[in-house]
Amino acid sequence: MIEKIPRFFLYGEADQDAGLHFLHVETIPARSILHDWYIAPHRHSNLFQLLLAIGGGGELRADSLTQDFTAPALVTVPPGVVHGYRFQPGTEGWVVTLSDSFASEILGPRDAEIGPVMTEARLMSLESDEAATQALRAQFATIAEEFRNPTLGSLAAIAAHIRLVFVAQARLRQADRQAALARDADAVLFARFRALVENHYRDHRPVSVYAQDLAVTEKRLTVACRRVVEKAPLDVIHARLLIEAKRNLLYTSMTIAEAGYALGFRDPAYFTRFFTRRAGMAPRQFKAAAGHEAVQAGN
Repeated sequence: MIEKIPRFFLYGEADQDAGLHFLHVETIPARSILHDWYIAPHRHSNLFQLLLAIGGGGELRADSLTQDFTAPALVTVPPGVVHGYRFQPGTEGWVVTLSDSFASEILGPRDAEIGPVMTEARLMSLESDEAATQALRAQFATIAEEFRNPTLGSLAAIAAHIRLVFVAQARLRQADRQAALARDADAVLFARFRALVENHYRDHRPVSVYAQDLAVTEKRLTVACRRVVEKAPLDVIHARLLIEAKRNLLYTSMTIAEAGYALGFRDPAYFTRFFTRRAGMAPRQFKAAAGHEAVQAGN
């Protein structure tokens, strides 16, 4: 027997059609605490939900997505999406529920660039965006206050603030996409840089020459390296040199001077200083320690 996914009006309430301008606002604890902080997977027929967590966190399930989150975080759930939460006890924030007709009215036909918020379940972390967190917190607090104490123009004020929430979510989504594209571009650039380093690390070329070969500025190359491996380009080059230096000292009969010459160091003293600074010990100490470990392993 296939278990059906529950369909509620509000969680735990019998399903029904929502009015044209249906709106409900409550805190996260108001309903969650009644269910031991667990909102089982369910769906709403024609309701759109916005959730802002300002304290605590938990786990969101939305269709095939399962994602942990830590406050502050913004969640949007369009109608029909199967969703549920397992909140950490004490999680704070608000849940705004409105009819899809009201949501469509708030976002008109001229808002095509914001439209995807109406069709995609989304969890947006706000941990690195203090300005967006404060703005959203103020908007949700105002929506909750206007809902609790309605007065002249309350519905219009609520609609205006919900619109601002939609805009914020669209901007966060755009920022995420741009960051992902930037990460992809950085990864490609770093891979090209690393291939050049592999071919030229013995040549001791300056970073500016690598950047010129890659047709980027040194600053752009530095950004890519720091994003991908959290190192400056020169550190990447020196790390490759150090690996080869260790190989020469460990697996060949080269003297320390010969190992340095093989890597393009014209002065053995400079090679020793380079190795010591990067490896934390002098080449002679490194060879001695490696030899000791080999003897120990053979016993």
